[in-house]
Amino acid sequence: MMRIKKIRFIDEVKDQLNDSIDVGIEFEDGSSYTIIVRTPDDLVEEMLQEGTNFIKPGTPVIVVKQLTKKTVNEAIKAYAEDEGYWLKLCQFGDELDISVFNKLEAQHREDVELFELEGLDRLFYYIQKYLNIPSDNRILIGPIFFLILISLIAYYIFKLGLLDFFFNFIN
Repeated sequence: MMRIKKIRFIDEVKDQLNDSIDVGIEFEDGSSYTIIVRTPDDLVEEMLQEGTNFIKPGTPVIVVKQLTKKTVNEAIKAYAEDEGYWLKLCQFGDELDISVFNKLEAQHREDVELFELEGLDRLFYYIQKYLNIPSDNRILIGPIFFLILISLIAYYIFKLGLLDFFFNFIN
């Protein structure tokens, strides 16, 4: 949990049940954030003003039932758990580069595809992954695997002298 030193209302609360305010958070390590805290009625009012049935995407905010010091403090402390993941998302969420999400999405798709693979396809996936074969060269994995298998069989046939046994057996 991020250690909070001080929480202060930057804006004056006009209506505890229908308002939006900026809240300053100072941490013991010297860093500070400014987080937007809103009430559900404030969100509904925004939708009415915008003429929409939803809140348009924007800066992540903390939503509380009412804007009292007690409620806001409880919410911010909860958001500070897990190394401050949710507080950091509220602070920096609208500044994240889309490439971060694209990379996560690609990894997710790869994980889902792996889950759906069966038998040799799953084996080929692991061979490709651990041999660092680019995915566009995956078509080569089948023939490579076949050649490795044939090579191993031939190696053991010659190593164990099985050809000599069969040759002597025929004669």
